[in-house]
Amino acid sequence: MLRYRRNWLAVVLIVAAVGVTMMFTVSVDENTGTPWKFYTDMDTLDSCRMGMLTVLADTIDVHTSAIGEGFLGGAVRDLGISGGQYLSTCGILMDSLGWTVQRAGDTLSAIYCHDQLSELRAYPRNRRGFYRICYTDGSPVDWEYVPQERWVRQRAISCEISTTVWDALWETALPEDLTESGILVNSRDSSRAVGYISELQRALTDRLFVYDIDFYYDVKVGDKLWIFIEENRYPVDGETGFRRILAAKYQFAYGGIAEAFPFFHRPEESDSAEIILDHYHRDGASLRTMFLKMPVPFGRVSSGYTDARMHPVLGYTRAHRGIDYAAPMGTEIYAVGDGVITLRGWSGGYGNMVRIRHANGYETGYGHMSNFASGQSVGSFVHQGEIIGYIGTTGLSTGPHVHFEMKRNGSYVNPATEIMPPADPLEGEELERFLAEMSVIEAQWSMLTGTDLPVPQEEPEAETQESVE
Repeated sequence: MLRYRRNWLAVVLIVAAVGVTMMFTVSVDENTGTPWKFYTDMDTLDSCRMGMLTVLADTIDVHTSAIGEGFLGGAVRDLGISGGQYLSTCGILMDSLGWTVQRAGDTLSAIYCHDQLSELRAYPRNRRGFYRICYTDGSPVDWEYVPQERWVRQRAISCEISTTVWDALWETALPEDLTESGILVNSRDSSRAVGYISELQRALTDRLFVYDIDFYYDVKVGDKLWIFIEENRYPVDGETGFRRILAAKYQFAYGGIAEAFPFFHRPEESDSAEIILDHYHRDGASLRTMFLKMPVPFGRVSSGYTDARMHPVLGYTRAHRGIDYAAPMGTEIYAVGDGVITLRGWSGGYGNMVRIRHANGYETGYGHMSNFASGQSVGSFVHQGEIIGYIGTTGLSTGPHVHFEMKRNGSYVNPATEIMPPADPLEGEELERFLAEMSVIEAQWSMLTGTDLPVPQEEPEAETQESVE
């Protein structure tokens, strides 16, 4: 009994103490009272964090390596991965995930848990995201590409050509928040700026207007350019990247406007449910033709199509059934049209050569390549604008260039004068929807630009005169 009384007495005393405390405690208003000693809680939190890191240090070990002058395999070995793990890791990165080209500065990280490989991450320097391979009991069980978080915005660009398209874009197209600081303060920032303009220019000249404008001959001082683009904004690192061109206008100083308007649709010939972006003229005609004007944008014509040319190596006159485009060694060579590769290898004086069979009896050839694009072979189907090789000087050649030739029904034709059939235009309901969307896009585009956009001048209809007898 005495023990129970003592327990009850202890409980009563505790309750009484709490009550007295509450009676004499002054309520603290949110704007008054003693300031919160934030630093003491931060010290406690930091102490807990350090304790957790200490525990993790005994559990998790992270190894890192970088692609230098070597190759992917060497970087993987530097992570301590060997044997079957090495073969499966390299195979997944290159084959399953498609990381076929590595560049100096790409990095890899391997996470070991209790000395056993748990996860590998590969960070390509030129991509926004990373490849990840997860392991269970040392064997890869799952892999994916993880894109960096982003949101999309629209921006309008306008400029006038004073020297080249590149210079005009460099002066006007770089976003103010390209970098976290807003200025180019280091080599990485400068590289990102060059990369941004390169992507924008390539989308403009190599894809959008490649059918309508020869950017080697047609560009003149005083030409004006309007571009409506989408950008990716990355909140994690406060940087901005180019995404794609929505619409564009190129106004020639000597008169005339080339235009490109977007239309999102699902191609009838496509079995997938993916909606794609195509571009069309104001009247709904496709920008695309059956073939590109040239296989190497900005390539210099070093030798044209002719029936008689003094061969620079053989030293005598003979026909030159093609056009030679000179460009720096290693420059990409594009397939000028959709088709199937029929030749991919050494071809005598042409050196490394690719031949492609197209529809309607057409065939194109590309000679003197330094190397071929990966992932292709005889019988492979290639799309218009797809890289098939790189500028070289193999075979009978005096300098880096590509010999480009075209045949129609087995006979050589001059690619520069061959009339290329256009792709199918928009018709019916699609045309009506395109015209309605175009007016909305132009209004939004003009608002972002802050001025009225140029539009093509309608040509006056020819007046008919009745013949006088």
